[in-house]
Amino acid sequence: MDNSMQDKHTMIQDERFVVNNIPVRVEFDEIKDKLLLDDQDDIDLVYPNFMKAVQIAKPKAVCKVVYVEDIDDDLVTISGTTFRSAIMASNFKDAHRMFAYVATCGAEVDLWSREQGDYFMSLWLDMIKEMILTDAMTQFADIVTGKYSIDRYSTMNPGSGDADVWPIAQQRPLFDLIGDVQKDIGVVLTDSFLMIPTKSVSGILFPSESGYVNCEVCTRKNCRGRRAPYNPAPLK
Repeated sequence: MDNSMQDKHTMIQDERFVVNNIPVRVEFDEIKDKLLLDDQDDIDLVYPNFMKAVQIAKPKAVCKVVYVEDIDDDLVTISGTTFRSAIMASNFKDAHRMFAYVATCGAEVDLWSREQGDYFMSLWLDMIKEMILTDAMTQFADIVTGKYSIDRYSTMNPGSGDADVWPIAQQRPLFDLIGDVQKDIGVVLTDSFLMIPTKSVSGILFPSESGYVNCEVCTRKNCRGRRAPYNPAPLK
């Protein structure tokens, strides 16, 4: 590769962007259905807090364009960072350009919600923050796939699925790969590899015709977040 091409490729590898203040599109009827609120007293209690959460929330995301450099058995090297995951190796064997990211409901609404003392209200607010994050992630994915002309995509997330699919400890190299996530969007990675705010998600978005879903390789039963039935085929 000549120097001009190398420089161009390096410039693309370093492409990184932050999406601030993603609009909050969650409606109260969605929350009411999700929380199974049918008692008017509960509705009257949750509604003003929902409106406050929507007002305060500033969902955001940071993304870095990364490239698969090498796959060796269950080791995958992406833009100089090596991860260990047999499923990742299988998913990424035909991939080249991908997108490492962290998205969050936002530190603002998380801090406010933690100041609410009522136990049940805290549970309700956690669900509201989760729905804000889910919608923000949808909008973020739309931005990425639109910007880079991706028709179909999947994501992999450390700690999702069974423990050995992509171990949660690999949050650390993923954060290091992306850059200063805390500075950009206020997400802190703890020593136990959990994120604060807790309603945050990290991972790699990649073009995929297979439609891979983390739930396919998770044996956990009775999971309210399950989006696909268990399928042992990807583990082979």
